[in-house]
Amino acid sequence: MKRNIYVGCSGFSYKDWRGTFYPSSIDQSQLITYYEKFFDVLEVNYTFYSMPHTYTFESFLDKTKRLRFSVKANRVFTHERNYSEKDVRRFLEGIKPLLEEEKRFIALLFQFPQSFQFSAENLEYLKKLSSSFEGIDRAAELRNRSWGRPQVIEEIENLGFVLVNVDAPKVKGLLVGPWRSVGSFNYVRLHGRNYERWHEHEEAYERYDYLYSEAELSEIKEKIMRIYEGKDTYVFFNNHYRGKGALNALQLKEMFGEEVDIPKGLRATFSGRLWE
Repeated sequence: MKRNIYVGCSGFSYKDWRGTFYPSSIDQSQLITYYEKFFDVLEVNYTFYSMPHTYTFESFLDKTKRLRFSVKANRVFTHERNYSEKDVRRFLEGIKPLLEEEKRFIALLFQFPQSFQFSAENLEYLKKLSSSFEGIDRAAELRNRSWGRPQVIEEIENLGFVLVNVDAPKVKGLLVGPWRSVGSFNYVRLHGRNYERWHEHEEAYERYDYLYSEAELSEIKEKIMRIYEGKDTYVFFNNHYRGKGALNALQLKEMFGEEVDIPKGLRATFSGRLWE
């Protein structure tokens, strides 16, 4: 049975995806077109590091036909938390082409750091943020375990946020799950389970260097079905190192009954671990 569960990746233009997910010789301008051959949804994450530009999203829309996009909010809204209304206008102007194509826009993703704990002050900040982006679907990834209490989750929903359900290593203080359906749609992010490198790493990519096994993907599928409730459900793999997230996303799509074609570069690189 066809379900409204959509699986994709967090980002698509990683250099180390060449020769694994992408053909080695592919032109940079064709990456997103190639990505769309395999996935229906994409989480755009460059917008966390720099403000978006309209021409970038115009290009994304022009080069694809059906791909739908979630957009990660800039760090000024989640990590620095000192934004102005000018920042809001600048961000929204940058993604305006996507917002005008309503059927191809999923949500804004606000990913907060683990240091952002539950408090009356931080709850008030979420209220301000929600007001600034009123009328736009928005999801919040709250990484500190203090946000996982039922009464706090209810407050988040009342503010108009969808709560992101997360799979990640079970390190101290990190909110994994909570595997609750909070809001009008479901949003799931899968970061891998690289416990050793979550905090202790030299390069940021090391945190996400992880390939889920078949058993782990089956477990994740069960958790997704537990929160599904017939809602549109978006699942994004962020274990991006060398295309591992792309491979796992294709494997999960297959588990949901979709026909998939795994690129030969991924098969060659990870053939011994495809279905462990």
